[in-house]
Amino acid sequence: MESTRTNGAISAQEEFFYPDMALAPLPAELHLAMPRNGRPGVQLLVETDEPRLTASLESADFTPEFFCELAVPVEYNTGDGVEQGGSMVLESRPAQKPSYATRLAPFAVYDCLKPAPGGHIEAENGRAALYLCLCPRPDIRPGEHHALLRLGAYCCRLVIRVYGVEIPQDAFPVTNWFSLESICRFHHLKPDSPAFYEMVRQYARAMRRIHQTMFYIQLDGRCVVSREPYQFNFEYLRPLIELFFESGMQEMELGSLLSRGLLPDGAPDMYTDRFKCSMAPDVPVDSPHGYEIIVRFVQALAAFLGKYGWQDKVLFHIHDEPDIHFKDEATLLARKRQYYLAASVLRKYLPGVRIIEAVASPEFRGGVDVWVPGTAGYEANKSAFDRFIGLGESVWAYVCCGPEGGWLNRFLDFASIKGRLLFWGCAANRLGGFLHWGFNQFPAGMDPFKATSCPNDTGIGTNFPCGDSFIVYPGADGPWPGMRMEAARRGAEDAALLMLLRQRNEAAHDELVAQVFRDNQHYNDDPAFFETVYEELLRLLAREEAKK
Repeated sequence: MESTRTNGAISAQEEFFYPDMALAPLPAELHLAMPRNGRPGVQLLVETDEPRLTASLESADFTPEFFCELAVPVEYNTGDGVEQGGSMVLESRPAQKPSYATRLAPFAVYDCLKPAPGGHIEAENGRAALYLCLCPRPDIRPGEHHALLRLGAYCCRLVIRVYGVEIPQDAFPVTNWFSLESICRFHHLKPDSPAFYEMVRQYARAMRRIHQTMFYIQLDGRCVVSREPYQFNFEYLRPLIELFFESGMQEMELGSLLSRGLLPDGAPDMYTDRFKCSMAPDVPVDSPHGYEIIVRFVQALAAFLGKYGWQDKVLFHIHDEPDIHFKDEATLLARKRQYYLAASVLRKYLPGVRIIEAVASPEFRGGVDVWVPGTAGYEANKSAFDRFIGLGESVWAYVCCGPEGGWLNRFLDFASIKGRLLFWGCAANRLGGFLHWGFNQFPAGMDPFKATSCPNDTGIGTNFPCGDSFIVYPGADGPWPGMRMEAARRGAEDAALLMLLRQRNEAAHDELVAQVFRDNQHYNDDPAFFETVYEELLRLLAREEAKK
């Protein structure tokens, strides 16, 4: 094998590349490790005078998925608080780079992955950036395999160690909330048109790529067919729900029953002590009229779900984060009474339903079936949530615009590996799933190719951190993955593998995870060290497999 000496950077580790990063002579060989059905990634940045380069992969064992890496702006650094009401971004540029950030903003990072099925990689400012995802043959055997990766004049020999273990599919539940409005706006589509459903199908496939097992349908005013009296019809949702189930999803999330209501200026009443009906945001839920509305709402929903046999495939959100943003204990107590009222109505007419909720505390005992604390809330109430796990209850984790600073999260100014380590934290704490609000949440006026910090309409705090609201980009021909989306994919796969190891050798599992994760503020995020631990995971599982 001959290769022209080329300057650039190449890596199979979980890390970001940058358009202005230092380049060096590229190596002739790169080593990777993977399970039999894994899909490892390789990033390659090369110096070139050409406007585009062509990539290829010579291999009898792998087919390539080629992507052109596109840089996106990071206009702010993330703040260092853990509360949503704090400084989520540093609007005034600090004098020095925050210790928890990769770079001092503003800067650009390669996060967007534009599909390049022909291997044509565009260059910009004298550099071409490639992401390769290696897809193994279904019958690939354990052992050492080789492939030749070429980009322009550069050639690299990939040495791939395949271990005799397979990732259990869909073993670790994942959900990311998506925006249908953003799909319509960016792809210039009319809701409910054939082209709209075909585009949503592409987004569903992107969700399945990261092992998403459920989809969230946020119920809206279209279900209201009469207000005197209130009557509801959910038939308009049938094509959408069928599409997601046909795409391989196993369950749906629906919501919500309650609303915070609105302030006179139209902003949400974040600190309310009186929840309103979601379909009548001026009617308190605990009023006689409010009770009638939610009973009719749930009765109609139960009839709709039963008609199509979906009643046992539902998780329901009554109100997102009911124990966050309240003025005093009296407010929290009032919210609890209203929440339990709604829960009792839901369970009366949908007896098999499970209530899932993002929470900060264990306060809503008896009202929630699937607890989803933020990682900061989990750490603050670890003993209580762990007791729930001991009782056989389901506890997941989520992150969003918080926690910030040194906490694990998936912002664009954080190390990419932090988004993957979140799943190792789930494994360490025996948490049963992962939720995030931001798959493609682009408010009106936001273009992630021009700015990545999401506007905040709550009236509390600053803009949301860069990258918080999305991990996929609205490409010209459909959704384009992000590098953080790939980190989430591999994280979900890691969680499934770790679950398998814990079932077979719990002591080995705990010892291994402790090498990289202590808690959500204390961890080892060195990508090179992580790769050694990951390969040890594969080695341990292969050894356990050989014992069978």
